Amino acid sequence: MNASDDHYIIKKTDNLIEACYYIKKNGHDPLWRDHSSLNTSLPFLLTQLFVVLFVDRILLFILKYLRQPPIVAHILCGVLLGPTMLSRTSFSRKYIFPHKTILVLETFANLALTYYMFLVGLEMEFTLIMHAGSQVVSIAAAGIIFPLLFGFGLYFMAVTKSEHFDGRGSMFWAIALTATNFPDLTKILADLKLLRTNIGKIAMCSAIISDIFTWFLLIMAISIFNGQKFNAVLSTGIFILISIFALRPTVAWLIDRTSRGEIISDTHVWFIMAGILLCGLATDACGSHSIVGAFMFGAILPHDDTVRTKILERLHDVVTGLLMPLFFLVCGIRSDLRYMFEHTPWEMVLIVVVMSWVAKIASVFFISLHYKMSTMDSLVLGLLMNTKGVLALIVLNTGRNIKVLSSFSSPIVFGLVKL
Repeated sequence: MNASDDHYIIKKTDNLIEACYYIKKNGHDPLWRDHSSLNTSLPFLLTQLFVVLFVDRILLFILKYLRQPPIVAHILCGVLLGPTMLSRTSFSRKYIFPHKTILVLETFANLALTYYMFLVGLEMEFTLIMHAGSQVVSIAAAGIIFPLLFGFGLYFMAVTKSEHFDGRGSMFWAIALTATNFPDLTKILADLKLLRTNIGKIAMCSAIISDIFTWFLLIMAISIFNGQKFNAVLSTGIFILISIFALRPTVAWLIDRTSRGEIISDTHVWFIMAGILLCGLATDACGSHSIVGAFMFGAILPHDDTVRTKILERLHDVVTGLLMPLFFLVCGIRSDLRYMFEHTPWEMVLIVVVMSWVAKIASVFFISLHYKMSTMDSLVLGLLMNTKGVLALIVLNTGRNIKVLSSFSSPIVFGLVKL
């Protein structure tokens, strides 16, 4: 079906909406501009930022008393502002989320994600892996292999009958289930006062190994399904090796030399922020995602308390509190839970959600019992390792970007991550 309004030519199909934006010009506009400033992208972006921050803060305030982690409020905010709720109204489509502003919104969301992944790499303690024993490696491996297999099976069980079925999407379903979101896991452990316990240390070490393997699978999937085969994997691998063996010693030497003579200043922080963008640009040019370069740059920085504290003071609140809600908003706009329930039997949704939980929890639970952990500790560890968050959303959005996940398949997993 084709439709049009004052600024769009819209083509709608069962699985896709294409909107072409155009501007009507006439001779009655002011001389210094050809259309109203209210129709430009910046006012809409400011409006969207205000709305998402307002709703997000309200949800954070409410869910805090329910002892829910912040990630739940962020995802729920995106769902409520997306086509599931607010974006279905004509007022929202015209004055808050018009089609012409989505590209600008996604650009700022990806910028926020780039800096966020730098902070994730900066906060990861890779030295924990060096002391990881067979128990940690086994738990991480079990939490990767079995959810990966379950993800493939669930995708073919739930989506095969759809006319928009694409077998390549099973890879992204499977990868999303292997993820254990390290930043949210550490927050949960800190809130529960488990950070320094044996369970907390095992969970953090296993989460780091799991996330690294998830990144590897995601890079492989992007390269294979994006038409670049293994060129992107090879070039990204070379970049990672250069970062570890050349860039890391250089940055460590510069920071060490600076910290001996003077205090780390704002100028040094701004250069580091520029380095984040440069590394992101490098991996994007390699055919991978820009967030891979940003993550690597954070990972190779020396984990000196002075340097880390200075960077976190400048970036953490701005990125997580101001910019990242835009990323969750984009996720919500891309997912329509009403579509899911209208086109998918509720029994299938229930099976997918429950089996996705069982895959990670049960595999970690039984392998923990094998290592003589108590039943309660094994269950707690399984629940902790099933923590999902930004990484799973990155995987799903990547599948949508390269068009191997459709509107039929992606919302089911989005609902899973939310729950």
